[in-house]
Amino acid sequence: MRYKVYALLAAFSFGLNAVLVRKGMKESTPVTATLMVAGVQVTILSALLLFNPPDFNWTAVIYFALAGFLAAILGRTLNYLSIDRLGVPISTSLTGTNPIFALILAVLFLGEKVSMATVFGSLLVVAGIALMSGSGEGGKISLTNLVIPLASAFFYACSSAVRKIGLNILPESVLGAVVGALTSLIAYPVILRLMGRTGEFKLSKKAVPWLVGGGIATSTAWIGMFTATQMGSVSVTSAIIGANPLFGLILSAILLRDSEKITKRVAAGSLLIVVAVLIITLF
Repeated sequence: MRYKVYALLAAFSFGLNAVLVRKGMKESTPVTATLMVAGVQVTILSALLLFNPPDFNWTAVIYFALAGFLAAILGRTLNYLSIDRLGVPISTSLTGTNPIFALILAVLFLGEKVSMATVFGSLLVVAGIALMSGSGEGGKISLTNLVIPLASAFFYACSSAVRKIGLNILPESVLGAVVGALTSLIAYPVILRLMGRTGEFKLSKKAVPWLVGGGIATSTAWIGMFTATQMGSVSVTSAIIGANPLFGLILSAILLRDSEKITKRVAAGSLLIVVAVLIITLF
């Protein structure tokens, strides 16, 4: 039962992170948010390692680093970009479909069979996306903008699979989280330099508290996610964490009332996707 509490903590923290980052990006950019959150995350998790030094295995560290690249660079950057363009409710709902992609990857690369629950849940996801696709300004949200959070979900799913391999080799959750975050902090500026996008870094005093808060929330979420995965069932853990869009929706209504417009279509689409993720991962 305790691992479910950790998974629930992770789901809440991921939802809170999305809202805090949204607030911070009013005075900043997705690039800045990615770097700030990674920096705070590395600082917090590294401090935890000092109190409990882990075992070490280079093979596992390589997998942790790859998982960090997929999640903390590709997944998180696209996630923050989608939050900036679509807002928290829509973005977190679509990004929260990553358990579905995880199942698809398991079918393709591990030979797992597709259940009727997977098919039904996938249809519900499509229905949820269809509901939200007509909820933006002017009645439409571009397909390109909808693809961004779905791509983020895909990279998060790839990261989960790679991370699981690393944890099977070396079950050190905090070390895995530190290596992943540190990979982002080191590699992301290099990538920005190569792409000529260093000018997109913009940090103001008003954004700092929100982005630091986002880093704290992300650190809490990663610790909860790793711990829950080690202690209990992966399917149940994924289902609970996959419900984070619901927390994002609730927190948006409380903290983003001045900037987020939550329509009935957005609410219905978000809840439909949460139900779809629960059905697919639990059944």
